[in-house]
Amino acid sequence: MFEPPGEFAPFIKAWRGLPRRAHSFLPHKKDISPVLFGEFLHLVCITEFLAPRNMTIRFAGSEFERLAGFGSELENYYDILPERFLAATERFHDLIQTTPCGAYVSDVITAASGSRYVHDTVHLPLVNDEGAVRYLLVYGVGRKPYGDLSPRSTGNHNESNIKELFYMDVGNGAPREHVADFQFSAA
Repeated sequence: MFEPPGEFAPFIKAWRGLPRRAHSFLPHKKDISPVLFGEFLHLVCITEFLAPRNMTIRFAGSEFERLAGFGSELENYYDILPERFLAATERFHDLIQTTPCGAYVSDVITAASGSRYVHDTVHLPLVNDEGAVRYLLVYGVGRKPYGDLSPRSTGNHNESNIKELFYMDVGNGAPREHVADFQFSAA
């Protein structure tokens, strides 16, 4: 079973400590609060799956926005993706929702300023009142140069940016396909 780097351990521990009221092994979005997650909120993004290729950003902490390279004006995450990357991203989100599972992604980003850095994220599912995976809680850390507020370069979302991608078992198994050192493996 894949375990993300140690710097994610406090966040994952906080997620695992949430109650499971509407689902047997996943927490509810309503349980994410500043009391329990205050120390993480500046590095968090919460999205809602509304329809295929429609994932609305409900909350993005200031440092998450800076590291991910998008602003608060972005509503649907899929709007910033190039056409050639839509199917792969949709599959990624579908596996998280239907397994359900988490994921670790290491993404090499080029900012409009020209700086290149790695943005590492952990994606953990959250459920709605009916117990269905409807939300994604994303926690990210990065090495973007301090003070660089420039957005991600246009068209910089694609397969060649994904350095690592591993699905994480959160109670029901996880797909074995992964990306390691920029190489996709089906098993």
